[in-house]
Amino acid sequence: MEERCYRNEIKHLISWSAKVALVNRLDKVLDLDGNAQGKGYLVKSLYFDTLYDEALKEKLDGQPLREKFRLRCYNDDYSHLKFEKKVKEYRKGYKESCRVTLEEARRLAAGDLEFIGEGSAPLLQEFYAKSRIKLLRPTVTVVYDRRAYAYRPGNTRVTLDSRIRTSSNWRDFFRKEQALVPVGMDRCVLEVKFDRYLPDLVRDLVQVGETGSAANSKYVLGRMLYA
Repeated sequence: MEERCYRNEIKHLISWSAKVALVNRLDKVLDLDGNAQGKGYLVKSLYFDTLYDEALKEKLDGQPLREKFRLRCYNDDYSHLKFEKKVKEYRKGYKESCRVTLEEARRLAAGDLEFIGEGSAPLLQEFYAKSRIKLLRPTVTVVYDRRAYAYRPGNTRVTLDSRIRTSSNWRDFFRKEQALVPVGMDRCVLEVKFDRYLPDLVRDLVQVGETGSAANSKYVLGRMLYA
């Protein structure tokens, strides 16, 4: 069994002007993440929740133990789709993922799970079992632009997510041209992720003079728009 990689995560909601200043500073010191290919990229996620919105309520209530499932792709490239489970355990968390085809992703979103069998990825088998018990279904598509930086000490990663847009129609996840509603277009979510320690260099670089905590995730931002 693959060993779980627990990570620390710090989030802040910052202004657009702070984001611009931060990018100028980070570009001079840190390398862009390997996935960035020298620039930012588009992240698109389709989130699942139970019939009673347990993932949403647990996040809003600040429950220390929680999880959520999602489909994810980058730059509208549906040939590299991932199905993921993100788990939070107190101040740390981990992520599990597996590759899925476009057809499998469509079936997952439509609630057609009969293709999942004993030979399927363990994560898909887990989703199948929990879907039958908790009636998991797609709830919201969240799209945003990401600029990501990597720093080897501490296995540190800094991401700036902006121009967040959402849709309550799960079919929009599979469309490159979709109707999306903007959420806080003048704001940006700053995330800092690291393993055991946060290097002083990165700690100093990400200081922006704004202390607003982004306790609500991008999933919550998307869901609350349609509440």
